[in-house]
Amino acid sequence: WYVDVDKKAMLRTGPGNARKIVNTVTTGDRVVAILEEDEGWAHVRLANGKEGWMVKNYLTLEIPAHLLLAELQKRHTELERRANRLEEENRQLKSQNEEISTSLSTKTNAMESLSQNYTELKKDADAKSFQMRKYLVFFFSGAGILFIGILLGLVMKRQRRKSSYLA
Repeated sequence: WYVDVDKKAMLRTGPGNARKIVNTVTTGDRVVAILEEDEGWAHVRLANGKEGWMVKNYLTLEIPAHLLLAELQKRHTELERRANRLEEENRQLKSQNEEISTSLSTKTNAMESLSQNYTELKKDADAKSFQMRKYLVFFFSGAGILFIGILLGLVMKRQRRKSSYLA
């Protein structure tokens, strides 16, 4: 329960305007319990522990409109600040994202170029390696033939000298 009055309401020792005032309550004060009711009056306990009687029409279950409005305005101000902060953060993140995207694009292009260069170099190296193997095969084939020729020449010469029929 809440107190909802124009200005202040009196908390009295008993029901009726002739009773002694023990406290004053204002709009928005919390009433934690209605202990008793008597002909338009309510015996209440406030949030601070004080008890007394007040006019029952001053009590409502809903938060008074001007308190609700003040709370909502406060919340609105907080949300506006948060939204502004988030918008600024969003702008910064978009800017960083753009920079990263540009950097990524540049590095991707560089990587593709390096990959193409590597492929070309590998092809060239493979071609040169094949060419070198071809030359080595020819070289060793020629050397082998020359070596066999020299050996045959030496062997044939010696056989002639040893032959007694050829004199």
